[in-house]
Amino acid sequence: MYGAVLPTLLQNKQWGITLASAGVIGSLSLIGMMVGALLSGYVSDLIGRRPTVLACVASFSVFTLLCAVAPSVEVFGLFRLLAGLGFGGALPSVIALTMEYVPVERRQFYNGVVQTGFPIGGCLVAFLAIFMLPNFGWVSLFVLGGAVGLALLAIVYRQIPESLAFLSSRGRHEEARALAERYGVELPPEPAVGTVTEKPNWSSSLKLMFAPGFRVATLLFPVIGFCGLLLAYGMNTWIPQLLRASGYDLGSALTFLVAFYLGSTIGMLVLAGLADRWGSRPVIAGGFLCGALAVTFLTMHPPQAVVFAMVLVVGFCASSQAAVAGFVGVYYPAAARGTALGASLGLGRLGAVFGPILVGLIMGSSLGTSWVFYFFAAAALLAALLIALVPRTGMHDRTAPSTEPQEAAPAA
Repeated sequence: MYGAVLPTLLQNKQWGITLASAGVIGSLSLIGMMVGALLSGYVSDLIGRRPTVLACVASFSVFTLLCAVAPSVEVFGLFRLLAGLGFGGALPSVIALTMEYVPVERRQFYNGVVQTGFPIGGCLVAFLAIFMLPNFGWVSLFVLGGAVGLALLAIVYRQIPESLAFLSSRGRHEEARALAERYGVELPPEPAVGTVTEKPNWSSSLKLMFAPGFRVATLLFPVIGFCGLLLAYGMNTWIPQLLRASGYDLGSALTFLVAFYLGSTIGMLVLAGLADRWGSRPVIAGGFLCGALAVTFLTMHPPQAVVFAMVLVVGFCASSQAAVAGFVGVYYPAAARGTALGASLGLGRLGAVFGPILVGLIMGSSLGTSWVFYFFAAAALLAALLIALVPRTGMHDRTAPSTEPQEAAPAA
């Protein structure tokens, strides 16, 4: 929503907003997402996925709605920050939960299915903005977004199940069996606590993450997430303004935003499916490399039709970041999965935080828009290199392709 309304806020000089302050505001919700992801993944391993998801949905719905009535830029930024706590916190818990209820050999694909919600929502916002901004103003988008979130909260409360691994680890076997029968999955689908034989506590998931065989990846995944989210959020926040600065009108710029999100939606499904078939490393690294080439091509100022196609490709390749989350999910055992996803997505959010700020500073300098695209290309190249360096010691790597994984973490 912020990327869609940003040109209007700048044009109307809402609250005296500037390019630099616009970048800061765009990053505030991303700071919230970073903190939310770090906390929620860890908390969900302790208290369960269901209450964590419910709290996150309530947070992002209420504070998005309140953005519509913000009286100043400072209050607007605060509401963006608080909404970000829920946005960031929801994803690690939802991915970890989903991976327990889908076929083991298709976990990465269904991770892609879950994450298509983001670009689909982005497409809808861009389409709605073309009609709603000139007729109802930027406030209308935040009202609609908050209202949809509150409706979603009621559905989630009635429908979302608890983690089978969590229930089993807490001795709630009858509840776990009932859910397993309802959803037609095995109980348990995998060992609930890896090699930690005592009752799970606040340090169990952290011990598993830094056990031999996992610790190098635990350090690499957040850096990969940093680069991937810098590319994804920098582009989806600034692409309307970037292309408008290149001579396109607001309607055309929003069309490019639709192209970016459409490419992301397709990419999440295609790349996640290929990762299940061919492996995460070559697929994700190849996606980032193609993204770097496509972003660099935009500096040549091609015709509008070609730009549209390249933005579509950039969106497709930027979805490599979504595949990274799937890679993390299959790399760690269930007892550490939420915490590992939270760390990867949470610490990786620093890229999403700094990306919009740095783009705003570059846009406000004498360097020009071309240097923004070079900046994005460098981030994609670094992500491709680091994904190739992830050790082949995770749970997925230890399993023969022809057999169902039997997760057993190494001794801590």
